[in-house]
Amino acid sequence: MGLIKRYESEIYGNYKKGWLLYGLYTGLIMSFSVLFRYWLTYPMDTPSTWTDNVILFLCMFVFTYLYRKKLYCGNIFFKEIYILNLGIGVVAGAIYGLFIWYYGSCIDTELVQRYIDTQEHIYINNWQGTTEDMNKQIENIKNLTTVPYLSIWGGILTVVTSFMTSFIVALLLRTQKNVVRQKK
Repeated sequence: MGLIKRYESEIYGNYKKGWLLYGLYTGLIMSFSVLFRYWLTYPMDTPSTWTDNVILFLCMFVFTYLYRKKLYCGNIFFKEIYILNLGIGVVAGAIYGLFIWYYGSCIDTELVQRYIDTQEHIYINNWQGTTEDMNKQIENIKNLTTVPYLSIWGGILTVVTSFMTSFIVALLLRTQKNVVRQKK
């Protein structure tokens, strides 16, 4: 049963406070980027873009670095960074989802139609089945797509992306390796 290693590590900082503070900042930065792109006449057509994912990664990296600098001697384990960034991702996803709801309802009321058009274009170019099945799928998308749907989807995609980016940031910024617990 030596397949799963048990690690002994201690948590050095208050990562729960980091979840709220850094998650709030990350969500606001991601929301501002959506608004900034809209002002530059590049409105979003999907609830989550590559730009949002890069911003999420950069925010996690910077805020983890700042968190690590506040710790005694800068000691931090992979596990603590991963937990910190998962919390940041969940809080940022909630704030980003709420902003997308506001954005689609009040600022950019054409978001739903652009999303439907984008999905229709993807189906037309990549569909392998019959035309009748494709038309049913497009009708389903038109019937189900609303601003709340897109906002929930944007928040979920942010949280899922945070699982992957948390792992990468934890690999890059850890300062201590965990000690394997010995069997007694």
